[in-house]
Amino acid sequence: MPQWLIDFGNWLLDILKTMANTLLTMMKDVFLFAIEQLLILVNFILGTMGNLFEGLNFAQYFDGIPPEVAWVMSQIGFGQAMTMVIGSLIIRFFLQLIPFVRLGS
Repeated sequence: MPQWLIDFGNWLLDILKTMANTLLTMMKDVFLFAIEQLLILVNFILGTMGNLFEGLNFAQYFDGIPPEVAWVMSQIGFGQAMTMVIGSLIIRFFLQLIPFVRLGS
């Protein structure tokens, strides 16, 4: 077999390998670009959610509680209990977002 035909075959094989690697790199880049855009969108949504709660002022509700009731609430640990309840509700909400974790709830 002539050497120029072997060289041409090797050159063609190198070109095909390079094209395959380039295609895989392009597909990986497109996937990572889509993930990056999704994370940018989530960051924007979470950043604007803080603006929704700007008008809520919970301090005005706690200021109206009589001092005796506030003392009893602090003695029984009402603040810590509400923190635990709200934290557990948030964790349950996020677990509901994961597929196959909704085991009976």
